[in-house]
Parts: sequence; structure tokens; C-alpha cells
Amino acid sequence: MEHVADVCSTPGGRSDLATGQSLRDLDEPWRMLPHLSSRIPGHHPDTKLAYLAVAGMYAAQAPNPSLNPERPTLYDPAHGNFGWSLARAVDTGVLRDEATTELLQHLARQRTLRSLLRNLQPVIRRLADDRVPLSWPHLLRDLNRWPSYRTDVASRWMDSRYAPTPDPTVTQEPTA
Repeated sequence: MEHVADVCSTPGGRSDLATGQSLRDLDEPWRMLPHLSSRIPGHHPDTKLAYLAVAGMYAAQAPNPSLNPERPTLYDPAHGNFGWSLARAVDTGVLRDEATTELLQHLARQRTLRSLLRNLQPVIRRLADDRVPLSWPHLLRDLNRWPSYRTDVASRWMDSRYAPTPDPTVTQEPTA
């Protein structure tokens, strides 16, 4: 992901990576590959798809380097997985609670990475448009794991979505 952020720091690189906005675009990633092929580990098609998809989603929301030459923060250790981001979206009113419940259940039923991406890409775009924090390294890790550990990844997203959010205005008293 550090390399993707570096590529996106140039207008041409950002434009090339942003071409991966749909599964159809990812089937013909000719403009993306010169920037990424040496960075994609292994040769499994799902691994390649995960890397290209996350790079495309990141590039689509990355700041325009012509307008903002500073590279954005790519990773904040306080940011959790996709479920954590959905919880922030509900907390800020970007998404409704019921919508995230239905979304997570629907995503968990997607057996292939391609079908997951088809349903995930518009949500990621919405979160990015509304500036909901998202951990791109976590997302990449989860997408790489999806083909073999779908239920584990989905369960972690649900656990993170429904974990209690601490109220920063309340001081926690230590328990004895």
C-alpha cells in the first residue's frame, strides 16, 4: 500500500491506478500493471485481483496530487477493519444501522472474491466520499484472505461493527 500511495502522488500514476474501478476494468488492467505487477506476490488470480482492486479503490479517492502535493496518511493504527469503518459510518450518520446489518449479512454470503468486490466497491466509494476512515492495509489483507477464510473475515467485520464504541466524554473508572 505504501507503493500504491507513492504511485498516486503523481497525476499520471493516480490516473492509471484509478482505471480499476469495476470488475470489467480489473479484467483488463493494462494501465495498472506497469505500476503494480512487480509488487503483487504469487501468481494466484485472486491475489492479483485483490491487489488491483484495492489499488483502484484507493486511487479513486486519493487526493489530486496537482492540488495537494502532500501524501495522505495511509495507515492509522487506530483504524480497524471494514466493520470498524462501518461502525464509524453509522456513528456519523453516513449509513443507517439497519443498512449496515443487511450489508454485512449480504457480503458474508459472497463466496467468491469477484462477487464480494462487486458488492463492496460501491460501499467503499461511499465511505471514502464521506471521509469515513478506512484502513487500506486491513482491507487488502481481508480481501486476500477472503477466498479461503470468508467466514472468518466476515465474522471479524461483524464483531468490529458491533463492538461497543467508547464514549470519549466519559471517564472510565478502574474496576477492582
